[in-house]
Amino acid sequence: MRKFGFMVIALLFFGVLSGGVLASDDYKEVQKNEYWVSWNGSANVTLITTVYSPESLLNKTRESIAQMGLENATKAFVTQMAQRLSQEGYYLKNATGEIIGYNSTGPLTTIIRGEIPNFAKYYSYGDVWEITLDILRVADLAQIDPTKMNGSMTLENYFIVHLPKGAKITEIPNNYSAQSNGSYIKIQVSTNGTTVYVHSIIHFAKGVTYSDIQAIYGQPRAFVIQYKGKAGVENYTTWEMRIHNNITVQENQTVFDSVEEYIKPESYINYLKFQITYQGVQQAEQSLYQKYAQSFQVQGVGVKSGSVKILNLNSTGPLIVKYHFILTNFTHRINGTYVYAYDPKLELGNMQFLNRLDAAINETKITKFILPEGAKFTELPNDINIELNGSFVKMTVKKVNDREVIVTSNVYLRYGTPVNAYQTLMAKVPNRVEFKYTLSEKESSNGICGPALLVGLALLPLLYRRRR
Repeated sequence: MRKFGFMVIALLFFGVLSGGVLASDDYKEVQKNEYWVSWNGSANVTLITTVYSPESLLNKTRESIAQMGLENATKAFVTQMAQRLSQEGYYLKNATGEIIGYNSTGPLTTIIRGEIPNFAKYYSYGDVWEITLDILRVADLAQIDPTKMNGSMTLENYFIVHLPKGAKITEIPNNYSAQSNGSYIKIQVSTNGTTVYVHSIIHFAKGVTYSDIQAIYGQPRAFVIQYKGKAGVENYTTWEMRIHNNITVQENQTVFDSVEEYIKPESYINYLKFQITYQGVQQAEQSLYQKYAQSFQVQGVGVKSGSVKILNLNSTGPLIVKYHFILTNFTHRINGTYVYAYDPKLELGNMQFLNRLDAAINETKITKFILPEGAKFTELPNDINIELNGSFVKMTVKKVNDREVIVTSNVYLRYGTPVNAYQTLMAKVPNRVEFKYTLSEKESSNGICGPALLVGLALLPLLYRRRR
């Protein structure tokens, strides 16, 4: 969670920071963030940041405050901090700001007070509350390049979290340290009753390298305070999409038709519709066509022709994207038998996250596979039905006749699923299953062969699906 960036007033400081003022001087900052958490998950907060050096940066900031006026500078500071918190998924309410040291020498301090609803998240999965802290300032460090500095940088941070009365602490971050060539990080954690104290220091020595940063930040981890006591209300987003594929194998080509429906979250779907309309529907369709065609070609599948249509832009329903492609070399031929490989995990089997899923994911895919006259399926995979604590992977295969099958898949990942439970679920599901068929001698001579795995390209970043 991003608290302040590195500077006391981001609007006034950040351009100076990124502009290279730190290239010639050591930078030192101390941050103290205190939270008073209620059983509804909201927290009253006091966030204090003090910058001690370099003096040249402090003087430039004081000049900026004088030019803007203290009241305007404070308002600008509060507004920008609220915007930054919103980018991390937090809403700052009833915020007030204060700047200390703007008219004197020495350090410069800013204080922001307010309330953050849903600061702590309740998960029915485990019946726990959790607070995730950016103890190592990862969000802030992503904004700069410490290797470009000629001086050192020291960020000292204090997090004091007062949990609700009666809370039973079940997990806190571990003490941790790492160092490389004079650069280091240190984390110390303690508790006193229902209060958790976290002290971290991040120090980049002069001349720090990417290798040094990798050495001390090379083990990604979530820093979580977990506690129990009272049940809460889950507040989360569901990402939902539905795909209908028709794959028709012909004498010397395969016709691939797909309809992708992007259903939830409604706010994001509406945002996508606005962006597509604003940037131009034709341009968006062309971009999707090129990306989809490239994905086929990378797999060795030839694209004879194709088209993309984006629909439902002016309605309140799902965003719909229709694809039509004429393909060659769509399936893989082994010893006279053709193989179509299918991913029952629907590309959701290798998501990367540190702690829990912060959303629910619900994807359904229905694929109809039709062979030409004289062809027949010789081997079909078994149905899959694997469930773990509310998350599941399902696949059913219906054989309509020797030439037609319908595959229905559904992957649902429950909100709050811990990373180890997700990995356990996916380990029980095969990475791919195979549909095997033969063609008549005439059709076989046309050599429909090549990669079998179709990887769809969604407009919608289904949470962690294509990040990475």
